[in-house]
Amino acid sequence: MTNESISTILSRRINAMGLSKQFNAARVCAVANEVEKGRRPEGSAQREFEAVSYKNSVLKVRVDSGARAHLIKLREKEILASINTELKREVVKRIVFNIE
Repeated sequence: MTNESISTILSRRINAMGLSKQFNAARVCAVANEVEKGRRPEGSAQREFEAVSYKNSVLKVRVDSGARAHLIKLREKEILASINTELKREVVKRIVFNIE
């Protein structure tokens, strides 16, 4: 048995199975949702957005109205900076909206 860390073993297995893109997309969405949670006013349960997918440096988020999408667009650079800081590299370059 070798002294490999669990993260090294998982990383190698994920790459071997061809799941690295899916894993990275899920990680970006999870981090974006955590960033959104941290941006909410204290005691608020209302979500500003929900990250639903990530591909080719574009994060797709679900919002409840066009007005909310506009407000997020005004703060897009700040949100992108928070997400990329959390991920420790520039991964997300743009946000697109899915209004429901």
